[in-house]
Amino acid sequence: MKKHLEANGVPAMIYYPVPCHLQNAYRSDRFPEGSLPVTEQLTHEVLSLPMSTELDNDQLVHITATVVGYFA
Repeated sequence: MKKHLEANGVPAMIYYPVPCHLQNAYRSDRFPEGSLPVTEQLTHEVLSLPMSTELDNDQLVHITATVVGYFA
């Protein structure tokens, strides 16, 4: 989906590629890699779409249509 969005001019990215429990500031032996498998999986799957009060209606329609088009 990320490639589809970008190919259609919609920037999308994974904002949090490293889960909190694996970031240096929060690392703990209590939560080693693999201890929160759903959280770790989501860091590879959850995309952030453009959002701003500055987006006009045409941009919103394009973003929405591109997302819907991926599943069509």
